[in-house]
Amino acid sequence: MEYRSLSVVAGLTLVMMAVPVWAEEVDWAARLNQAASMQTDAEQRQKAADTEFAAQTQACQQKFLVNACIDKARKEHNAITREMRSLKVEANALEREVKREQAKAREVRLVEEAEQRKSELENREQQVSAERAAAEQRRQQTLAEKAAKAETGAQRKAEQAAAHERKMAAHQAKVAERKARAEAKAARQ
Repeated sequence: MEYRSLSVVAGLTLVMMAVPVWAEEVDWAARLNQAASMQTDAEQRQKAADTEFAAQTQACQQKFLVNACIDKARKEHNAITREMRSLKVEANALEREVKREQAKAREVRLVEEAEQRKSELENREQQVSAERAAAEQRRQQTLAEKAAKAETGAQRKAEQAAAHERKMAAHQAKVAERKARAEAKAARQ
């Protein structure tokens, strides 16, 4: 029961940590889209103003005060151009701000990942050293068992050799006794 509640709390914590990141990414995407639409709108309006200026310049050629008409058209065109440039500047500033925030978030994420990798590396090093110690202990135990078996085997071989020597000595004694009897029998005859 306690384990379940801990896992639920841990899961909720992870979800709560992920939500701000997701919301932040959605906000960035929305602001980047807004900046792109502002730039596209400014470009389209600038093209329309350029086309209108060219049309007005053509129309002014038909009027009596050509230069005054062209100056008026140029002033209108310049006003629209300044407005579109400021719109593009605003869109670029918004885009730079989002990219700066993304870079900061990336740096924070990289630092967190580095810390996590460092702790994972320390855990793995501890685990590997524990596994090595356990393996060395098993190896030492195996060597001790082999040494004990070798000692037992050496004792058994020594006992077998001693038993064989006794048998051989008993056999030699019997052979010597038979030989002595045969010689005694032969001497009696």
